[in-house]
Amino acid sequence: MVDVIIPNWNGKKYLKDCLDSLRRQTYRSFSVTIIDNGSTDDSVKFVHQHYPEVKIIALEVNRGFAGGVNEGIKRTEDELIFLLNNDTLLDENCLGELYKAAARYPQISFFATKMLFKDDTRVLNAAGDSFGIDGQGRNIGIREPDNGQYDHVTEVFGACAGAALYRRFFFQDVGLFDEDFFLILEDIDVDFRAQLRGHRCYYIPSAVVYHVHSASIVRHSSLQIYCSARNSLYVLAKNMPAVLLVKYFWKIFRQRHRFVADSIIHDRTLPFVRGELKFLLTIFSVAGKRLRVHLQRRVTTKYINSILVDSEGKG
Repeated sequence: MVDVIIPNWNGKKYLKDCLDSLRRQTYRSFSVTIIDNGSTDDSVKFVHQHYPEVKIIALEVNRGFAGGVNEGIKRTEDELIFLLNNDTLLDENCLGELYKAAARYPQISFFATKMLFKDDTRVLNAAGDSFGIDGQGRNIGIREPDNGQYDHVTEVFGACAGAALYRRFFFQDVGLFDEDFFLILEDIDVDFRAQLRGHRCYYIPSAVVYHVHSASIVRHSSLQIYCSARNSLYVLAKNMPAVLLVKYFWKIFRQRHRFVADSIIHDRTLPFVRGELKFLLTIFSVAGKRLRVHLQRRVTTKYINSILVDSEGKG
């Protein structure tokens, strides 16, 4: 059985396509749970009326992607967990392909899907996640034409949690999503913690998902810029081995400098600075998390260095 967990915040306009695509799945041994983050657009009423088979957990406040899926993980019990954004549509064989992959590769802890843009299905959204020596996590292949270059099962750094399959023991070992992230890059943080614990991720190209992308938050909005600025530092500070922080300091510094320049050019300086300041104000809390992460580490710095990429998503 697979527990499908969908976080939702005012996503009523996307739910029909998403839930209808789940009804069309050729693999049938799954249940669907929607975690509603205090929506005000009648999402809960809509699902109750039209999708009675779907379980709804209604939270009183918006706890973000991280808080929502954490609640779903804690309140479900099947061995396999499929996290899914509400602004997605699944190919009818998607869950079946993931289930077969989980059976075929029992040594693998989590699986990334092939994500294509819903409004242009010839363009890739993600073929798994990578992490660069410049300190940035990225969707592999994002905005590339889908010409078959990512049509092979491949080991990747991690999975975009907008459509990814995890074994339940993964979260029992690695831990849940960090709710201080709220949204954006919380999956990269989990990816990195998983790698430090010795877990592996396979990208399954036959499991296809179509994604609106940034439906729950306006792209380049103040909230997105704020969370991106803060959370990218959270990921580095929590997870990057100290030796590699020193080794790649100038590449990381140059990437941060590009972020600053971009925020100035596009008049997004204030939310960017607020994000960086928030990181500094929480530095002691982050240091405590870093200590816990690295005390539980099972792999060498040499291994982590070997899986980082030196270009945008191409190892």
